[in-house]
Amino acid sequence: MMIFDFMNTKNKINKKKAKILLKLKKILSDTLDEKIKKYSAETEYNPFIRAIAGEKRQLESSFVHSLYTTLGMSVWEQFTKCIGDSIGLKVTKQYQIPYSISLDTDTKINQLHQKLERKKIPNNTEEINKQIKDFAQPGSGNIDDEDKVVDIFIEDNEKNLIFIDITSPKPNIKECKAMKLKLLRWIAIGHANYKDAKSIKAILCMPFNPWNPKEYNHFPVKKVFDIKNDLRIQNEFWDSIAGFKIYDDIISVFEKVGKAKIKKIEQKFKDL
Repeated sequence: MMIFDFMNTKNKINKKKAKILLKLKKILSDTLDEKIKKYSAETEYNPFIRAIAGEKRQLESSFVHSLYTTLGMSVWEQFTKCIGDSIGLKVTKQYQIPYSISLDTDTKINQLHQKLERKKIPNNTEEINKQIKDFAQPGSGNIDDEDKVVDIFIEDNEKNLIFIDITSPKPNIKECKAMKLKLLRWIAIGHANYKDAKSIKAILCMPFNPWNPKEYNHFPVKKVFDIKNDLRIQNEFWDSIAGFKIYDDIISVFEKVGKAKIKKIEQKFKDL
C-alpha cells in the first residue's frame, strides 16, 4: 500500500508540475516576444569595443545585457507568483506593506544592524529574529514605511508569512548591507503588525548560482548574511516555492523557448 501511495503522490506532483511549466513557458515566450518587438540597440557610441569585437558581437552583448534586466525586473517575480499560486499559496508581487514600525523599534533595528556590521554579535538570524519579536512595536498613524515595497509576499494556509527580496547573485558590499537592514526591518514590521501570523520570515532569493556546480561563493554576501537562514539560491529558491524539485525543469523551459525564438532574435539583429 505504501508503494501505491508513493506512486500516486508522484503522479499528482508530475501533473501539477506539467501544468506549471506550461504557464511558465507562456510567460517567458510572451516576455521575449515583447522584448524582441520593442528592443533597439543602445545608442552609446563606443568605437573601441566595436573595433575589437565587431558590430555583431557588440549588438549581441547589448541584447544579452538587456535580457538580464528584463529577467530581473519582470520574469522572476512572475515565475515565483505562478508557481506559488499553482500550489495554493497566496502570492503578491510588488506587495505594498500597509504598516510601519515605531521610532523606538526602528532605532533598535539600526542598532542591531550596526552590531552585526561591527561583529559585536553573532550573525544568527534565528536568534536575532527572536530578539526583534520581543521589542517590535507598530508605528502610529498611516506612516508609509521606507521599505514598504516587497518583491514577493507569500502567505500559506497556516498563516506563515514570507517577505522575499529577489536580487542578482553578485551584489556589492553596499547593496548587501542595505538588503540586510531591509530584511531586519521586514521582520520587525511582521512581528509588530501581523499578529495572527504563525511565523515571519524575510529572505533574499537569487534565481541562479554563477558558481554552479560549485558552492555559491560571493564574498560580500557571505560577509553580511547568515547564509543558512537569510538566503535561498538556485534550486533552494525555486524548489522551496514549489514544494518539489522544479529548477531543472525551469532550465528546460528556457532552452525550449530559446530555440523557438532564435530566428526572431537573429532577424532582429539584421534589422537594427
